[in-house]
Amino acid sequence: MSQLQTLNRPARRRSASAAHPLATVAALVTFSVAGLALTPGEASATGDKIAVVDLQKILFSTKEGQAAKKAFEGMQNKKKKELKRRDDALKEREKELLEERVAIERELAEAAKKGAQAIPEDLKTKAQGFQQKVLNFQKEVMEFQETQKKALEDLAKKESELLKPIEDKIRSHIAGIAKERGFSVVLSRVAVVYAVDAVDITDEVSGRIGK
Repeated sequence: MSQLQTLNRPARRRSASAAHPLATVAALVTFSVAGLALTPGEASATGDKIAVVDLQKILFSTKEGQAAKKAFEGMQNKKKKELKRRDDALKEREKELLEERVAIERELAEAAKKGAQAIPEDLKTKAQGFQQKVLNFQKEVMEFQETQKKALEDLAKKESELLKPIEDKIRSHIAGIAKERGFSVVLSRVAVVYAVDAVDITDEVSGRIGK
């Protein structure tokens, strides 16, 4: 029965939420807009005229933003399907290996009960073949994890590419309004807890982008 200890168990794969990026990938659909904010400097300086702007609202209220979101979701869903197909295949392979391991253990136990002094050659060959299958499976799992990581990186890069033209346009309009109306600082609304006499220019920016 000592041979049993040499049979490698298939590497236990992490749960779906931890093992692959489907949940993480899905979270990417919420576009990051923090990078749009103009550098505020020291907004508390006396005499500063401050404006606030809801960047996310502007992004999703524009045709360009909605188109970028739709394009991103399409790429995201395609990647999710690809990853799920491969993940399902690995799950099935893991199940087959576990069943094969149980069968080999059963044969080894039966051979031991019959008082065999040595493991039959055919059974030894089968056990060695199983060990190689396990090693191959572990390699596939590691490769899949690398694929998951690259998928997230690729999506993040594509998200940035889709948003950059819109971000540049929003920045330009915010800077133009700030100059016209004499605002020294324009802050992203999500970063502001309280600002005395701050003017919300969200609708004004959205209106100009929509023209």
